[in-house]
Amino acid sequence: MLLYKNNAASTLASGIDSDDLSLTVDTGDGTLFPAITGSDVFFVTLSGTTGFEIVKVTARSTDTLTIVRAQEGTTAKAFSAGDKVEMLITAGHFEDLRDQSIRYDS
Repeated sequence: MLLYKNNAASTLASGIDSDDLSLTVDTGDGTLFPAITGSDVFFVTLSGTTGFEIVKVTARSTDTLTIVRAQEGTTAKAFSAGDKVEMLITAGHFEDLRDQSIRYDS
């Protein structure tokens, strides 16, 4: 299931390289993001001076998020401590809603 939470935002506690598969948000901010169980996931957007990247979060342990890089056509990039980590609505969210809509014929 795709998880959502209003106003979930933080910054990177330390930088990540383009091949890292986890990130750490500022101390205590992990609880701002959804708790993941089973196959649940959520998406966050990383943004900084290098641009932005959308990543899928597959696990959250305290302030550490396990991620799948380069989602929705973005490219994996390096990000610095202090760069933004935010749950934002993306084109992919709207495409998922469209694809899940039920049509009834009269």
